[in-house]
Amino acid sequence: MANIGTSIIQVTATDADDPTYGNSARLVYAVTQGQQYFSVDPQTGVLRTAVTDMDRESQDTYLVVLEAKDMGGHLGGMSGTTTVTVRLSDVNDNPPHFRKSAWSFSISELAAPGVEVGRLSATDADLGDNAMLEYTILDGEEGDTFNITGRDQEAVIVLNKVRNK
Repeated sequence: MANIGTSIIQVTATDADDPTYGNSARLVYAVTQGQQYFSVDPQTGVLRTAVTDMDRESQDTYLVVLEAKDMGGHLGGMSGTTTVTVRLSDVNDNPPHFRKSAWSFSISELAAPGVEVGRLSATDADLGDNAMLEYTILDGEEGDTFNITGRDQEAVIVLNKVRNK
């Protein structure tokens, strides 16, 4: 999440009027579409974020229309517009979620090591490296009876060694 006022880009417009004659060539910038999310410095044309709660998982692309108006923005000035496309990059702001809250598997007591016990899966709303998942057995059967392998969406639990009776 970006802080309010994070600089995105600086736009520059030009005016063919003589800059030595009054305000004819003095430009001011304004946001005409997207002002709920972005602001622009009227003198420099620097586009900045205006809110902190922009979330790529909710909306990843914003179209911002900027206007440059000559005569310092006064009545009678002429204007031109440009569109800036802002794409949010992903940050690791979502935890993984298992598809079920509990999993139950059973195997034969005669099962040999290496037998698949079951599969489980999880998702993460982030993208790329931020969505990569690793699975670990944190608690449960003592020792190394089971092993879990897998990445991303699915993991496999296998019998690692036969339990002593």
